[in-house]
Amino acid sequence: MNTKIIKALAKINLAIDVKSKREDGYHNIDMVSVPLKLHDILEITKLGKDYDTYLLCDDPTIICDENNLVYKAFNLLKSEYTIEGEYRIFLYKKIPVEAGLGGGSADAAAVLLALKEHIKNIDEHKFLKEASDIGADIPFCLYNRAARVEGKGEFITPIKIQFPYHVLIVKPQQGLETKQVYEAFDFIKEDIPHPNISKLIFALEKDDEEMMKQSMFNVLSVPAIKVLPVIGELLEEMEMMNLHLNGMSGTGSACFALSKNKEHLEKASKIFEKQGYQTYITQFVI
Repeated sequence: MNTKIIKALAKINLAIDVKSKREDGYHNIDMVSVPLKLHDILEITKLGKDYDTYLLCDDPTIICDENNLVYKAFNLLKSEYTIEGEYRIFLYKKIPVEAGLGGGSADAAAVLLALKEHIKNIDEHKFLKEASDIGADIPFCLYNRAARVEGKGEFITPIKIQFPYHVLIVKPQQGLETKQVYEAFDFIKEDIPHPNISKLIFALEKDDEEMMKQSMFNVLSVPAIKVLPVIGELLEEMEMMNLHLNGMSGTGSACFALSKNKEHLEKASKIFEKQGYQTYITQFVI
């Protein structure tokens, strides 16, 4: 059997601004996204003609039906590009779910990347548009480099980051659904300040931590904290630990702290673990 192993990288959003709601139900966003070394692994094996494609996962909480983004990605390739054959896709999960770390999108992007090479003369623009219709984070996960991401997620501009920061991920036991957070945002958006995305990009290029701190704001953290107050408590605790480069990723519930001092993050990680949080130490991929 022909088996391919591919990594699906998590991501964090260092800042998110939400511009407007679109007619298709999505929102126009402007954000800075960075891939991480934290990753899932997909094992993709081509099967004989007597089989159907199926998805398995080592995490029993993951529902492996056709609503899973991995299935949707495969069905896109099958219907639009006539990928031949059937496949067994085994997903080894490490990225926490309902965390704002793009795990589902990364897994779907990994399938698209693994099987895309069988497609001749592919229209990249059309391909990205179709991928974004499955999930707004998928185009970035296909790109897998630090970038400014705009539109609903399909417009990607590469950025330079001077230093590959170590990252502490801390996730509460409770997760948050994207739809739930955006609905809360639409209700209170007039009262939320907006980050300066261009200033943050400049700060990352110059490795100016003070300017980074001023610019790292996620507008979705405001409604997320209203829905799940423990997120606010977690960010306050990071501040008290002198982890000032912190924030909430995506629509939460995971929060992060950046540091050049990995030992500082490891000590903080142990404290958060004792409090019942899930923690991960990882690093920028730049």
